[in-house]
Amino acid sequence: MTRFSLQRRLLLLLVGSALLVWVAMLVAGHDKARAEINELADVRLQQAARTLLVLDLKRLARLVQAGAAAMQAFDADRDDSVQPLAFQVWNDRGELLLASAGAPAIPDADADGYATRTIDGRAWRSYSVVDRHHAYRVTVLEPLDVREHPVRELTGRMGQVLLWSLPLLALLTWASIRRGLQPLARLSHALAARDAGRLEPLQVQRIPREVGTLVAALNDLLARLARSLDRERTFTADAAHELRTPLAAIKVQAEVALRATDEAARRTAIAQVIAAVNRTSHLAEQLLLLARLEYAPAGGQAHMDLAQLAADAIARHADAALRAGIELELNASAGSTLRGNAAMLSVLIDNLLDNAIKYGNHGGRAVVEVRPDGDVLLLRVADDGAGVAPDERERLRDRFFRGSDNRATGSGLGLSIVDRVAAAHHARVEFGSGLTPGSGFGVSVRFTPS
Repeated sequence: MTRFSLQRRLLLLLVGSALLVWVAMLVAGHDKARAEINELADVRLQQAARTLLVLDLKRLARLVQAGAAAMQAFDADRDDSVQPLAFQVWNDRGELLLASAGAPAIPDADADGYATRTIDGRAWRSYSVVDRHHAYRVTVLEPLDVREHPVRELTGRMGQVLLWSLPLLALLTWASIRRGLQPLARLSHALAARDAGRLEPLQVQRIPREVGTLVAALNDLLARLARSLDRERTFTADAAHELRTPLAAIKVQAEVALRATDEAARRTAIAQVIAAVNRTSHLAEQLLLLARLEYAPAGGQAHMDLAQLAADAIARHADAALRAGIELELNASAGSTLRGNAAMLSVLIDNLLDNAIKYGNHGGRAVVEVRPDGDVLLLRVADDGAGVAPDERERLRDRFFRGSDNRATGSGLGLSIVDRVAAAHHARVEFGSGLTPGSGFGVSVRFTPS
């Protein structure tokens, strides 16, 4: 089984998710910073152009002669490390009148407002404004690449903050996960401290709702295990008790055969031993069958004809019914199909027929009926024997219980097996009178067709 650390996995998932969010924030912040800086730079271009526009050509010429230092001082808001703005002055005929040092050679300046130009492989941002009174145009330009410096610097600072905070976040996340998983650790210690015989519910204090669901499921499992062990102990005790009597009878008859002095007495004792062995074998088979049904679900289900299963069961019990003087009869109607396990349902019908043959009157009859009854499919096996007292009928579901009229030999497990098979098929078992009201015994099993 592959094992992994839940704490480590949660830590990696949370820190990894935070890292992805931070990268997305850094990219978004970079784009936002670029947009803000471009907007501010465009406003600066416009302010510089309108300021230059109010100067006459002589003053503009002196500004050009003063060179870059004067332009740097003119654009006082800019950083010393950044290239100063360049400008050009054009007349209304498109002739270049003045140009500052470093200003690129643009073919014309016929567009008012903002423009983005590529000159000699370098991108420039410009703003042009016209003086209608003096009939000239001022264009202020700035390289776009100089705007990337503050963008990179701002993004780098943001990245440094995020990078330094990542270890702190990882530490806080690890501490939070460790504290959050403490209820699971307490639950693990509570389970590890138990031995195999302690199946009482877990009592873990101060647990969150999610862990409470797990504790509830574990307590339900422990309760089912406790019930299963109780059934197993009861089953083992009952089986030991029931097997003790036939084994004792076998021992007694074997001792009689050993001490017998004549052949007839010895043969009689040996015959009794064989009969007791047969009864014990039948009891053991019933015990094993009941144990399998107790712990195995009704798997291998398929659609089948219940009337056909009943007919096959009657054929298997024909010889036994003939020896007991019982006439077997099948009354089946159309529409007797249901979904179930054929082997288990055959065991159910076999046990019902076996009881009807054992406890029916010699010369009487037993009837197997299969028919729809409302929204259920009814299987009923009834005889005309002595029957079972009404106050004893519900106890027939108990293992090893036999009614007060126990003339025939039996293990008292047949109807327990019937009840278990019916439960596996979500069917209901009912006990009542037999072929005539108030006499005989009848068992009805009501299936819900699917």
